[in-house]
Amino acid sequence: MKYTKITISGKICTGKSTLFKNLAKKLHWNTFHTGQFFRDYVKKHGLVLEKAEEQNNQLTKKIDYKVRDMLKEKRGNDIFDGWMTGIMADHYDHVLRILLICNDKVRVQRFAKRENISYKEAKKAVEDREKNLFEKLEDIYHRNDFVDPKNYNCIIDTSQSNPQEVLKRVLDNLT
Repeated sequence: MKYTKITISGKICTGKSTLFKNLAKKLHWNTFHTGQFFRDYVKKHGLVLEKAEEQNNQLTKKIDYKVRDMLKEKRGNDIFDGWMTGIMADHYDHVLRILLICNDKVRVQRFAKRENISYKEAKKAVEDREKNLFEKLEDIYHRNDFVDPKNYNCIIDTSQSNPQEVLKRVLDNLT
């Protein structure tokens, strides 16, 4: 197999979590979900999730650099889900760096359905969350190309694809 590691990146509601779960079921590889790691860390250290996420750049770096170090290792097969996972792997040939993209209207519709809110509320929530996140990441890493296709070796548009089609595209890219 050409790749021993997979990263999944993309904006909100592009299908990252769905692909992550489907790949884990299909491949039976080790998994690392940065969001869950962050939530577990916050809980273990008695921090408030919302405040920790917004104020703790050191914790963000700690998680991202942990991922980068895990990606360096060529032994073992791993799947990573997170905003920065593809960026952290940009120099590793043994990593399939997936960027999921999707039409903004479709993403907002997915978010509204998931959160059970109106389209208008969802649009504002998605825009605000992404703006805050990208500003934070730009401040930490002094770059703004987190979802630029040039940083990835597999770009999949999920706007009109079902989860099985996306999974098949990834599996085709693995070999």
